[in-house]
Amino acid sequence: MHAHNIPDTPEVRAKIDEVQNAALATLGIDAKKVAVWEDGFRSVDELDHSFEWWYFDMHLDDGSTIVVTFNSKPNTAPDGPVDPSVLVIYHGADGTKIREDVRHPADDFSAKRDSCDVTVGPNTVRGDLEHYELHIDDAGLVADLRLDRQSPSWRPGAGLTYFDSAQKQHMGWVVPVPYGTLSGTITVNGETREVTGSGYHDHNWGNKVMNAGLDHWYWGRAHVGDYTVVYVRLTTKGLFGLGSINIPTFLLAKGDEVITDDMVPLRLETSGDVDGPGGQSYPTDLRWSWKTDEGSVEMHITNVEMIEALDMEPTHKGLAHAVFGMFEHPMYYDF
Repeated sequence: MHAHNIPDTPEVRAKIDEVQNAALATLGIDAKKVAVWEDGFRSVDELDHSFEWWYFDMHLDDGSTIVVTFNSKPNTAPDGPVDPSVLVIYHGADGTKIREDVRHPADDFSAKRDSCDVTVGPNTVRGDLEHYELHIDDAGLVADLRLDRQSPSWRPGAGLTYFDSAQKQHMGWVVPVPYGTLSGTITVNGETREVTGSGYHDHNWGNKVMNAGLDHWYWGRAHVGDYTVVYVRLTTKGLFGLGSINIPTFLLAKGDEVITDDMVPLRLETSGDVDGPGGQSYPTDLRWSWKTDEGSVEMHITNVEMIEALDMEPTHKGLAHAVFGMFEHPMYYDF
């Protein structure tokens, strides 16, 4: 499909600033500083018409990976009562694999408004932006993990993307831990071991079925040396009568300092599409570029290897790293 990039003009930048400044004022948040409450229960006031998840992605020094997502309900079914679950994806360095989205009764879900304090069944996460404590006991994985932030908490502008001109239909996003260090213990197949590694945590919420406004998106993150980068491109199905639009998001940080989060210059070119599970396709070559008079960043991702493919139809739940083809049979591909 053909989609328009957001042009980098003074007029466009002024409009973006106007929308984001209005949202910042409405929410009462600081443009440059994430507050602890922003990682709390954001959709609590419209619980029957929203979804929300807290996502943790961890890479262990032994080569294993863990993804854990706390869900208030499926993001494919925002209208309805709380239907909580915890998605657990574990790839052990020894070849052990776990992938299960474990549902729990609504009474076994709780979340606080003023900070990240979420319980789904026996699973808990609590944190204050700087430090997070996770306890997982589902899907055959038991873990007690501590994630310590090393890169500044961040959100793009007010952290909201609107899908209608009335600015009622939205999706929110905040990244409390773009990069952090990890320690703790995990138990798999009855064997407990101490682990160290690195991790990432973000938090999403919204009040509109994701495939109603989005055709697809690409999302990625990396930490190289002292640098942390988060990059996103959403492609809408049609926004404000203007057709499909590519909406970029970009963060570049060094240590505890944000170098830039100017999203407008970010561009993506893809090629080498191949067929994937669920009747969708995905590119095997992605070239990201960010260029201004102050400097440039280029990232070339090639020979991608699919790790997971999650079915995102309404009867399924779960999340991993890049959503593709959300028109007839939405799939979520993790590379």
